[in-house]
This record gives sequence, C-alpha cells and structure tokens, in this order.
Amino acid sequence: MRVFLNGQEMPFAEGGYKYVFIKPYEKHVREKIKKAHGELHLQLYDNGIQIRTLVTPEEVSTLINREIAVDTKNNQVYILEADTKYKKNDDGSIEIL
Repeated sequence: MRVFLNGQEMPFAEGGYKYVFIKPYEKHVREKIKKAHGELHLQLYDNGIQIRTLVTPEEVSTLINREIAVDTKNNQVYILEADTKYKKNDDGSIEIL
C-alpha cells in the first residue's frame, strides 16, 4: 500500500502515524464519507487545522493545511505552526526547539 502525506510519498507504518499538535485544540469534528472508490475522512479542529484523508484499496493520501515534520523513528507527524522551529535528527526523530 502506498502512503502520501501533503503530496510526498512516505514509508508505510503498521498502525499508522500519530498526529502531534503544536497548537492544542479543545473541540474537533470527524466525518467519514463513503464513495464507490474509497472513503474520505474529514477532521476539523477548533485551532484551525483541517485533515483530509482519502483511503482506497491501493493508497492512503492525507492533506493537512499546515506545514508538517515527520518523525520516522517514532511514527509521528508534527503539525507545525508558522513560528515552530524543529530539528530532524540523524535517526529520523524530530526535536521541537
């Protein structure tokens, strides 16, 4: 199965990736829309973040309306804010500065 995040292909991770929000949220809404070709998952958060994921038998494609940093060591996706600074370590982990 192919996995895409904001247009970039990523390695498949059993169990998926965990989202880490730099700006916390209090409320969110999730909706799943089933179509003939797959499912569209919408996640809307009160901090302005929107996550859209299309799941088909061949691939999973996710769009997040923020810049992201992917921690491949710990299978985490950091959802960044405009002023967030981070460092990617040699082992694939991410360190928020």
